[in-house]
This record gives sequence, structure tokens and C-alpha cells, in this order.
Amino acid sequence: MKRSATKVLLVSLSGDVGRARDALQGVNTPSEVEILRLGEFPNAARRLLRDRHLQLAIAGAPPSDEIGYGFTPVIALASRASEIWMIDLRHGSVRPVTLTRYLAGALPFGCAQLLASAAAVGAQRAVAHLATASTSSAGSNQRLQTVLYVRPSVGAASSVGGSVTHSHEVIRALRDSGIHVHPVTTDREIAETARDDPDPPCRWHVARTPRLLKALPASAGFGNDVALARAALRSAQSSDVIYQRHARFSMIGALLARATAKPLFLEYNSSEEFVGRHWNPTPLKKQLAACERASLAAAARIFVVSEVSRQDLVARGVDPGRVIVNPNGVAADRFTGGGGSSVRRELGLAETDLVIGFVGTFGPWHGAPILARAFCSIASELPRTRLLLVGDGPELDETRRQLMRGGVEERAIFVGKVAPREVPCYLDACDVLASPHVPLPDGVEFFGSPTKLFEYMAAGKAIVASELGQIAEMIDHGRSGWLVSPGDANDLASALTKLATAGELREKLGANARRHAAGHTWRKNADRIIDAYQTVTGEAH
Repeated sequence: MKRSATKVLLVSLSGDVGRARDALQGVNTPSEVEILRLGEFPNAARRLLRDRHLQLAIAGAPPSDEIGYGFTPVIALASRASEIWMIDLRHGSVRPVTLTRYLAGALPFGCAQLLASAAAVGAQRAVAHLATASTSSAGSNQRLQTVLYVRPSVGAASSVGGSVTHSHEVIRALRDSGIHVHPVTTDREIAETARDDPDPPCRWHVARTPRLLKALPASAGFGNDVALARAALRSAQSSDVIYQRHARFSMIGALLARATAKPLFLEYNSSEEFVGRHWNPTPLKKQLAACERASLAAAARIFVVSEVSRQDLVARGVDPGRVIVNPNGVAADRFTGGGGSSVRRELGLAETDLVIGFVGTFGPWHGAPILARAFCSIASELPRTRLLLVGDGPELDETRRQLMRGGVEERAIFVGKVAPREVPCYLDACDVLASPHVPLPDGVEFFGSPTKLFEYMAAGKAIVASELGQIAEMIDHGRSGWLVSPGDANDLASALTKLATAGELREKLGANARRHAAGHTWRKNADRIIDAYQTVTGEAH
């Protein structure tokens, strides 16, 4: 007699774990859910062979459009689940299919995708080798007039988060400076976010990455570059500069710069090689590094968000004259409209509740589990405190587990993803805002410029943040925020307790933070781009 499944293995192809969990609610599945992400596929077969009592769910937007879909027939076979739940996050549907029916539909395409993707990986290796030589392109006009903005998307689509805000606000600031921007991407979701904004920053031209090339991030990166090249070549030829947001396994900016002899401005927020080593593993580490070298070599100017990143690139041999520190900013006027009272009512928060808020993508550097541990330790002492968590991401499950272990999960509210236009209202609903970033692996100095920190400050709320890198530079301890030891849950708990019991201090910190945020605008970010173009054209004359 066949034993029933004891847990669900959720194959999260999109990375949107929270929405996938929500979609499973109400479906007759075991309550225990184990998450399997793309980077864990190589070890999945061994795990499945050990555990014979699994029910399988595959989630994506839709699953067949996501990177890694070609491997799911192998996982389905290894699981031996008689029924598979297909979760389409784009259309909000959950449907069961038998294993036989699923394999009949997915196996032929999966085999074709694996073969085509293997060929794409080889082609990308050759292109990276050819594209690594440096370029010396210069602008054709004395004044910057037209920009091709290219945003590759090699991985999960992005509808929210700091990267989405950064792209849209830079485009908006350039537009407001009288510069015409042609935005091109392969990310359908960021285009939808722009369209739904009350003041749309742009209208994205969305290119489609061929599904046959999406078995692996590397092959998807090659397909991404092919799709963007076809969509953007004409605009590149008529633009003064090509501006690309750096992405893993992408060389589109370098390729367009070589094809058009136009200067490439590379927005380099972090080393994808570093990310691949620690957080987003890939067996193609050397190829990932080769793609990154090609992009860096082709760039006339490289924009980084912190001095730490600038020093890292210089240490790697990049000419210091090509590297410009351009920190993130904030549209401060978007965070002065209130709206917190209605959010609190909708969430069932009482006026006497003291709300500690966190907004983020739950990345491994954001420290959300540390915040959960700190909250557990203060919950009994401060019974009117509540925890408001906005966002989704890889450490969401661990954050939930920490709260469950502390017996305080019912005091936490998980909102999930919210549109950027709604973030100001959620921040306004909080009394204290937490930015509990943790140190980076291998002792690497913190190189980030968290968009959330600038937004927290503009919201005029008391902030508790880790004393790391640019975060510590932005916050004046005891005046515009409260700094704590990174990764120290006890220190974080002490700071939260202090602010929870000191209303006047919260008001002072929030007011000073808002005044400080006013000096960090996206217009200044755009001005540095415009000024950099003048230096590039000057080099040519």
C-alpha cells in the first residue's frame, strides 16, 4: 500500500517563495514545505532518493518560462510523486497534473532546452574571450542628449526592490534633466511596475529571452544578450551613450559598445563573481568571471555605489580614472504623504501597538533572521510591540522559523511584496525601522549602498541600523539613527528596547534623518552621469 506524502517539496523557479506558499494554502497538501531553489538542483536528486514521501510542487511565472525548467522532469522522476502541483504565479493558478501527463509535456522540451543551452554556454565562452579587450569609444556630442538604458535580467524577474527603484529613479532624474532615455530590458515585471506607477518613469521596451536557452543562468545570459542586441542595436546607434546595469552572465553593454563605437557606462553595484561564490552558486564560476571582465574592460566609465567598491576595482587593475562613486538616493517627496494610519487599520494594528518595520528582499546580507531573533528576546518585555515585515526572498523561511521557535510568530505580520508606490505608506505605519545588515563573507568589507536606508530616513522614522560601511557613514549615531554591532542580535534587541520606550528620542532621530535624506537625491545621481559624459567627450578632443 502506498504511503501518503509527509511534506511538499516546492521547486521555486522564480524565487518568489512567499507567493508560492500562499498559492498552496487551501490545497490539500501536507503542512510541511521544503524549498528547493535553482542553485540547489545538483544536490536535489540525492535528497529525493533519500526521502520517498514527498509531494512535488513547481512554481514560476509561469514555470515553463523560468530558468531551470528543463531540469524539472528529472526532479519529478526522482520524486516519484504520483501528482504534481503546477503553480503559475503570473495568473494565480494552482493545478494538479499526474506524473505521466507532466512528463509527456515537459520531457521533450526539457531535453531540447538542455541541448540548446549547452551550445549557448559554449558560444558565450567564445564571445567573452573576444570581448575582453578594452575599448576607447568616446561620445559624439559635447552635451549628453540621448541614453540607451539597458537592464539585463538573468534570473528571477524583479517587480520590486532596491534595484527596481534605482533603475526607475535614475531614468526619471535623467528625463527631468532633459535627456531622452531609451529603456530596454528582458524583465517583464519591471516594465509592469513602471506602467502601474502614478508617475511612470518610462515605458520599457521588453525583449524576450528564448525559452530554449534558459536551462542554466549562463545560457539564459547568452540568450538575454542576443534578445537585447536585436532590440537595442538601432537605439544604440542613435544614442550618445549606452548605460547598462551590470548583471550576471551578461555582456550586452560591451557588445553594443563594440558594434556602435559608443561609450559604455556600466552601473556596477557588486561583483557577480563574489555573489556567485557565496549566495548564488554556479558551476560555471570561470565563465561568470570572464563575462564580468569583458563588461569592465569595455566600460568607458564604471559607476559604483560606494568607495569600498571603487577601491576593490582599482585593486583589480581597473584604471581609477574610469571609476566613479555614485551612491544611491531617494525621492524624498514621495515619503511625506502619510498613509500609515490606513495601513495600520487594514493590518489590524492598534493605535497603542509599537510597530518595528523591515522592508527588503530578504537577501542573506539583509539580516532579517537576526531581527527575528532580537524581536523574540524583547517580545515578552514589550507586549505591545509588533513586527511588520515587507518583502520576499531567500531568507524569508529562516525568519519565520526564528519567530516560531521564539513563540511569537503571531506578533509578526508578513506582508509579502508590495509595489514601490505603496512602500511609503508601510514605512509611515511603523514607529521604528530596522536595517540589520550583516557582515559579508570572507571578511569582505561591506560595499553596499542600501536604497532602503535612504527611504527609511526620508520617512522620518527612528532607525536602528548595523554599523557597516556606507550605512555607518550615513547615520550619525544618537542623532539621526541608532547604530548597532552587525550580526549581534542582543545589541539589536537592546537598541529596539531603548527606542520602543523613548518616544521623544524616536521623534528626534526621525526628524534629523528626514532632514539628512533631503541632501541625497536621484537628481544628484543623474548629474554625476551627465558630468561623466563631459569627461568622456573631453578625452576625445
